[in-house]
Amino acid sequence: MFDGTKIRDLRTAQNLSLKALAEKSGVSVSMISQIERRTTDPTLTTLYKLCKGLDVSISSLLENDEQSTYIIRKEERKTLTFPQSPSKYELLTPITEGTIEMIMIHLEPGKESEQLVEHSGEECGLVLKGQMTVVLGDKEYILNEGDSIRFKSTVPHRFFNHSNETALSVWAMTGRVL
Repeated sequence: MFDGTKIRDLRTAQNLSLKALAEKSGVSVSMISQIERRTTDPTLTTLYKLCKGLDVSISSLLENDEQSTYIIRKEERKTLTFPQSPSKYELLTPITEGTIEMIMIHLEPGKESEQLVEHSGEECGLVLKGQMTVVLGDKEYILNEGDSIRFKSTVPHRFFNHSNETALSVWAMTGRVL
């Protein structure tokens, strides 16, 4: 289960009420309360909205004082999974105040991300294995193994995998993303 107490800690550190965060993020007061009390897990889209309202990256929710500021060993990678999401996200860069983050996405066959998301920054991705479709606004781009893409993250986007094998891709992002 996702640890929603970090959301509460960030909200209270910014002197935001539940109502104020709800207004800034577009997430209901009751949903925020349930996430903070750990009675429900947020969807990836909900987490994006909360982080946007708090002006933090999703990866900042996983900060650990013991983590290196330079290197992430394979066995030390932080992993994000969400019950409603078909993806597993592995953080490939240390969680610092830097401007770029890298993640590895494992997208199971026949699965889609829940809805279009948008945020500040820019991102690029490389498909290491399988096939995935990236939706940018009203256009779809099929990426095969070895293909790459780059776009402004302010363009609403999502991805899906309609192939028969897990798609594996690496993404680099700037701005407040993961």
